[in-house]
Amino acid sequence: MDLLKIVALSLGSVIFLFILTKLMGNKEMSQLSMFDYIIGITIGSIAAEMATALESDFMQPLVAMAVYAVISIIISIISYKSLKFRRISSGDSLILLDNGEIYRDNLKKAKLDLNEFLMQCRINRIF
Repeated sequence: MDLLKIVALSLGSVIFLFILTKLMGNKEMSQLSMFDYIIGITIGSIAAEMATALESDFMQPLVAMAVYAVISIIISIISYKSLKFRRISSGDSLILLDNGEIYRDNLKKAKLDLNEFLMQCRINRIF
């Protein structure tokens, strides 16, 4: 009986995650802000907990996932409409390389090692 409940809760959490993902919008990993990434991990963690928690009420994790999704949607809407809020939530972009010149101060701000940056340049065929 417990195994059947785990299967049912897992299927329910996957369906609910799919619905939340559609509501929050599809983004590729490279397009996710740090906030979106954290929200995604948290919602996934709640879904996993829901699927394996046999003795607890399944509505509590569903409500928690929905709250995180609504917060994410609200943050996205505010970020879309407000440049100031977008700068706070997403940060400003940094120029790391311009006309062959590497901006080492911006590498430090980005907490990016020079070797790692150069490796990414090579991967993206920037020499």
